[in-house]
Amino acid sequence: MPVFENHIPEGGANGTLVCLTGVNSGAYLMQGAVAALGDEWQVLRMNTPGVDGMRLPIPFSPKAYAKLVLEILDKEGVQNFVLLGHSLGGYAAQELARMAPERVQKLILVSTSRGQPDTAMDVAMMQKKLGMPFWDFQKLMAQNDAKGHEPLFGPEFAHREPEVFRAFLELRRAHLPAQSVSLAHLSAGGMFSSAAWVRRLTMPTLVIHGSADILVSARSGHKLANALPHAQWLELFDVGHFPMLEYASFWNKVRQFMQGANLGEPANQPEGFLQKMWKGLWFSG
Repeated sequence: MPVFENHIPEGGANGTLVCLTGVNSGAYLMQGAVAALGDEWQVLRMNTPGVDGMRLPIPFSPKAYAKLVLEILDKEGVQNFVLLGHSLGGYAAQELARMAPERVQKLILVSTSRGQPDTAMDVAMMQKKLGMPFWDFQKLMAQNDAKGHEPLFGPEFAHREPEVFRAFLELRRAHLPAQSVSLAHLSAGGMFSSAAWVRRLTMPTLVIHGSADILVSARSGHKLANALPHAQWLELFDVGHFPMLEYASFWNKVRQFMQGANLGEPANQPEGFLQKMWKGLWFSG
């Protein structure tokens, strides 16, 4: 299996979009990018390390993931690019943008965060909502992936869009890595933190997050956006952890941002009284 999928439009490309995926995921998760953008953009979709032949660096970390991606981009002769990272791939995207800021033209961070200390709070909140410990939830996903993944999508999405949900599960099963790879992904994600340095990422950035994401909360995503000097915050109502599957206009929003549009709202804005009160109510449950 190829370690990445590389689509180059016949008439030449406006630029290159590099997509990084998360835990147990692969290039298949970003296949909508080719349909939406492939007429104008080179789209390079990476498998997460350990998936479909992509080498898993040992010890594994988002930084090691980023270094591996840079090696591939160098071999492919890709110098400047827009970088999109989802979930764990968003951690790797932050690391890659820190390593090679002169090459990352724009940064798109989807369903991700600064990592710790926000991850610990997100896990605690998720356990409360699901009514089970995190590792019991992981066992459920291994035993019954449909039941396990349903709460990771927006409310009723699996029943409202059963074909999309079923297609996602079939692709996931076809490309699921060994359990040792899954554990490496989860461990690396749990230890990551960009809180001390993320403010140094100065490229234009779009942070996209679903309001119904229980794996990485929208609150943590907003903290990430507020920490970035030149970020735009786009929150999608009632969307869960996979907006590229749940939100019909996702790739159109990505295209608009790459073309220079301002989306959502600018981050780093002072919070008014109502926003502070709402966050306090949300956090208190």
